[in-house]
Amino acid sequence: MKQIILNVPENKYNFFIELIKSLDFVKTNNTDFEINEEEKNIVRRRIKNSKPQDIKSWDEVSESFRLK
Repeated sequence: MKQIILNVPENKYNFFIELIKSLDFVKTNNTDFEINEEEKNIVRRRIKNSKPQDIKSWDEVSESFRLK
């Protein structure tokens, strides 16, 4: 199976989704979400307060999960 990610203009979105849903062999996934200002501020604060020596690469983190 192949996956396709598309950018559709806002004014064509509803039409496009209806068209896609009418195709029996296509499955749609709605991944639209919004991050509110409070959540953005939490992330900004965490970035600001982070220390370079505390940052780990994904390889290090994933390896720690494998060891458990």
